[in-house]
Amino acid sequence: MPNPLSVDEKIYRELLTAVGAFSRLYSESDTPFYHSRFIEKLYARTSGALDLSRKDMSFDAKHLGSLTGVGVKTFVASSFKSSKKEKVAEFPKNAGLGDFKNLKPEELANAVAQLRNKRITSDAIEHGIDLDHSIYHCLIRIPGSCMIHEEPYELIDTSAIVPVDQKLNASKTWVGGNGTTYFSDGKSHYSFNGAKSVLMKRFALTGGINSKSIPIVISESIFESILQDTFIGKLGGGEAPIKQKTENFVVLPLYSSKGDVKSVSEKSGINQWMAGGRERKFGEAYIPIPAKIHAQSPGFFPERDVLFSTTLPDGSKIQTKVCQDGSKALMSNPNKDLCAWLYRLIDGDMNTAEKRYEDKNPYTYKDLEAIGKDSVRITKVDDLHFELEMMHLGSYEDFLDSELAI
Repeated sequence: MPNPLSVDEKIYRELLTAVGAFSRLYSESDTPFYHSRFIEKLYARTSGALDLSRKDMSFDAKHLGSLTGVGVKTFVASSFKSSKKEKVAEFPKNAGLGDFKNLKPEELANAVAQLRNKRITSDAIEHGIDLDHSIYHCLIRIPGSCMIHEEPYELIDTSAIVPVDQKLNASKTWVGGNGTTYFSDGKSHYSFNGAKSVLMKRFALTGGINSKSIPIVISESIFESILQDTFIGKLGGGEAPIKQKTENFVVLPLYSSKGDVKSVSEKSGINQWMAGGRERKFGEAYIPIPAKIHAQSPGFFPERDVLFSTTLPDGSKIQTKVCQDGSKALMSNPNKDLCAWLYRLIDGDMNTAEKRYEDKNPYTYKDLEAIGKDSVRITKVDDLHFELEMMHLGSYEDFLDSELAI
């Protein structure tokens, strides 16, 4: 973990103090008010990290040099010497699929921990993040002041899971039931609420790295100050805002569907290496381009077999092309580059992935559910340059619905 704190404290304090003065716009509390999105932007601004907070993934920022991943949080505590349980993950789709149904507290703890680890690992691989150095950056708020707290962002040690009670203290027996469980891996303490499908983690504020207290003076006459400020006269005038160019993108599924049933074809798509007819190599595969995509976004992709560059979320670039009859396949050149990257996201490493080839064990939709991603978004930069990123469950259907609504 960076030592000392991973931000420029001087600039951080100045910006925090300035924005904290506006708290009366939103709250009557003596505890400073900050929108979580501001803290995410503040972290990126004062640390030099890349802002990932709109990516809907496990990390909110990434340091390009060290590849440190950062989870950014802000919450209220009773004091800077206390601890606080805060949400670190949600699993509503898994709950809806029945993944937690009828599990005993111990079984539930292990199931949730494995899902949490798989998603963190997948996101880290996708964006080129070094898990060994990743951190949580937390802004802790109490009446009149704030404190920066940083601690390691770690996988749950599934080999060391033990029960704790409802207050997260040591327990000899498992408590919970009805979709609820409480556990520790010896490093952190967790609770899972089945009704809300939310995993909570206890942040112990006496550990990790902490800043000195940052006093925040809340302006009691903020409305008057705003009205007197010269910038208020500019709000209704000036030049017309520049219209932002709308992003040109499509979403492609990694599966096929019949009615409401989603499945990954055993011998095509990302499992093409399982097809017969000739000897296949592992990684020989493609991302399907449904006919609906061509119908809704004609001309989005270059002509068949024309090479173009695609940038992956970790910053690497691969050569890609549209192939097969009906231009139904997005492939890379060489063919293994695209799906070998994808397989690491699903399985965690290539050794595990390559064992599928030995065992003739194709990918299934369950594998996509486990990482919470079942599609990819392809953004067109220009005619020969595109960007790819993974998308959460249901994104393909959401894309089709949004296009039909236009």
